[in-house]
Amino acid sequence: MSSYKDRIRQHIRKLWPTDIPELRKFQRELFGGPNAIQAQEKHHQWLFDHNPFNDGDAPQFWIYRDDKGIIRGQQAGIPYVLQGANESWRASWGIDLMLSPEYRSRGVGAVLNSEYMETNEVTTAIGITEVARKAHCRAGWLDLGTIPLYARPISTEGVQAGFPTSTLQGRLAVLFVWPLLRLLENVWLFYVRLRGIRLEPIKKFDERVDAVWERIRSYYPILGRRDLKSLRWRFDAAPQPERYHKYYLYQGPRLRGYAVICYGKRGDRPAAVLTDFLCPPDLQKALFALCVTASRSKGANDLHCAVLSPHITTADMTMVGFLPLPHRSRFMAFTDKIRGPSRALLADPKKWFITMASSDMEWMYFLG
Repeated sequence: MSSYKDRIRQHIRKLWPTDIPELRKFQRELFGGPNAIQAQEKHHQWLFDHNPFNDGDAPQFWIYRDDKGIIRGQQAGIPYVLQGANESWRASWGIDLMLSPEYRSRGVGAVLNSEYMETNEVTTAIGITEVARKAHCRAGWLDLGTIPLYARPISTEGVQAGFPTSTLQGRLAVLFVWPLLRLLENVWLFYVRLRGIRLEPIKKFDERVDAVWERIRSYYPILGRRDLKSLRWRFDAAPQPERYHKYYLYQGPRLRGYAVICYGKRGDRPAAVLTDFLCPPDLQKALFALCVTASRSKGANDLHCAVLSPHITTADMTMVGFLPLPHRSRFMAFTDKIRGPSRALLADPKKWFITMASSDMEWMYFLG
């Protein structure tokens, strides 16, 4: 006699091209209308169909159909390569688990999630709610804490957004905080010029970034692969690639790293997001300072950054003028398939390197 979970499992399978029209109807209804990013065809094709780390030809996308054959649920994943010092793992960011209201709290989501996780050695997720966190912990997931979020005001409007001028605190902030931030920026500009450190804009990533990746990855015990194959897909081939302003970081004639800044609207204000970066730890603060200047030149009010790194603390960010924000994203991982010392390594949040390019943080941030 089949169990309840087995009966649910019989209604779950991977997404087929013929499912797309009905899936779009489901997504428009559940994710907030036709403009929901999940329902946008180009976004779907890029994120799932064209992901270079798909298993075979099948994207990581599962659907649940009820007894009448109607789509009532979905679970998606963004596959990637998780890199350690001497080994790598087939990993995936779990995103967009969604069920019709009448199918929630019936075990369908848990079975959808388990079917998806079967294909990965390591499964990771960001933005977990407190209710979901407890459920994930019961299922054996590791709670790796939260990912700090920072904002760097780069205009008086940016300062006013954080300290409304209708209050005394806000008026004092504009009078005193803003001049201090400008002074701090000028100090860093003097420092980077003295050290010969600069950002140069690029149109697309090229083969040189592979050498950067190989030189720098050893500084970070655990991180998603950032070679040319990964970066070309994530940024050069993305829908609306013009939103991503890409830079190489130089020190003198040497290419030392890269940065990607995305521009958009945060509420009704122009904002920038430091979406991704990679460089030696001793150049990180200089890179942040140069990104502040680059964002100012594009008219952004402030520069936002979410980062978890073994080499970055809140004190480091404050030195460049970034202010910690109260909102943080919960980060969890499922590593039960990993054995030996690697499992202990993956359980240590201080070993991970996470940026806004991880999972769906960047575009969810602009939408939120």
